Amino acid sequence: MAPRPRRPPRIRPRTHIHRQRKAWFLKVRRRGQDFVGNFSDAVWGGRALALLAAQRFRDELLQRIDADTRLRRQVPKGRRSKTGVVGVTREPHVVGGRSYHRYVAAWQDHEKGRLVRRRFGVERYGDDGAKARAIDAREAGVARSHAYLLAHQREGATRRLREAAPMPRLVRDPLSRKGISMARRRPRRVK
Repeated sequence: MAPRPRRPPRIRPRTHIHRQRKAWFLKVRRRGQDFVGNFSDAVWGGRALALLAAQRFRDELLQRIDADTRLRRQVPKGRRSKTGVVGVTREPHVVGGRSYHRYVAAWQDHEKGRLVRRRFGVERYGDDGAKARAIDAREAGVARSHAYLLAHQREGATRRLREAAPMPRLVRDPLSRKGISMARRRPRRVK
C-alpha cells in the first residue's frame, strides 16, 4: 500500500494564511476592507520561503491595521432586546419577595477572558437614567476591550517579527512570465 500524501500544514484559522496551488495565500479583513497577498513558491524560491514571506507580510500588516473587533451590527429583533441597544437589556429581579427592574450592560472582557455584566437599578436611577448609565458603561467597556485587543495584536506581531528570520529575497520577478523579466526582454521589432 502506498503511503498517503502529506497534507500541508493547516494554519489558516489563527494566522489568516492558507495553502493554494503552488502558493501561500493571505487574507485579512477589517471593517469590510480586504488585505490580501499571494506568495508563489516559484517567485520566493520554494514552499518554506514563500510561507516565511507570507508570515512576515502578515505580521507587518497586523502592526498597521486595527484589531479584529467584530460585533453584532444589527439590532436584535423580537423579544430578545426591548432596549434597542445591543448588549443592554432590561430585566426583572426579586429581592426578599419584592420585584424590581434593572438595566444590565454586558460585554466581553478580552483581558480577563470573561463576560462582564454591570447592573443599574430603575428604582435608584430612574428608567432613563439607568438605561443611559448602562449604555455608557457598555461603550466604555467595549472601548477598553478593543484597546486591549489592538495592543495584544501589535505586541504579538512585533514579537514574531523580532524572532523571525529575515525576509527572503525574490528569486524571480513576480510580474514575469516563465521567469523572463520584463525589463530584460528585448523590444519587439515593428515593421
